[in-house]
Amino acid sequence: MLRTGVRRSVVAALATVALLVVPTACSDSSTQGTTAPSPTAAPQATGEPSADCAAATALKSSLDTLRNVQPLQDGLTALNTAMAGVKTSLGAAVASASATLQPAVEGVKTAFSGLETAASGLTADTLREKAPAISTALTQVGTAASSFATTLKQSCPAG
Repeated sequence: MLRTGVRRSVVAALATVALLVVPTACSDSSTQGTTAPSPTAAPQATGEPSADCAAATALKSSLDTLRNVQPLQDGLTALNTAMAGVKTSLGAAVASASATLQPAVEGVKTAFSGLETAASGLTADTLREKAPAISTALTQVGTAASSFATTLKQSCPAG
């Protein structure tokens, strides 16, 4: 009986994580608020994306992958793999980000660092105790990812 209660708690925690990751996607259809584009956020008029745009687009892709992980179906390994992908692409984006992209990339880096801390040592056995911190961190990553996606769209129209 106690085992069933623990299993339900783990399933509920994983469901919470999944529900927080999916809605915090980098969505193209959401335009909350009215902000004027910054004069420094003008799109580049070259035929090929710059290194900063390429790295930023790769980061957005890895954030999308993280967003699409469904821990209940995909498991903790999929979550860890997606997080590793974000970490790798984040490093490249930090190294090559233009002055326009740098604040948004730093926002993702800060939020992702919180997720790494919350998920540190995560196992099926520790999920129940770590779920609230992971949920909070995923919300923060989602918020940063949305802001990043907006900046990316303004700075790198092809991204």
